[in-house]
Amino acid sequence: MEYFTGKTIWITGASSGIGEALAKKLASQNVQLILSAR
Repeated sequence: MEYFTGKTIWITGASSGIGEALAKKLASQNVQLILSAR
């Protein structure tokens, strides 16, 4: 996922499932995250 390094990503549904897994994966890299969930 080097394509996302240094970028800002908005993830919806970040509290569970695919959104949660993606947020955890990207958080371990140099990615600024904006997370939203219910």
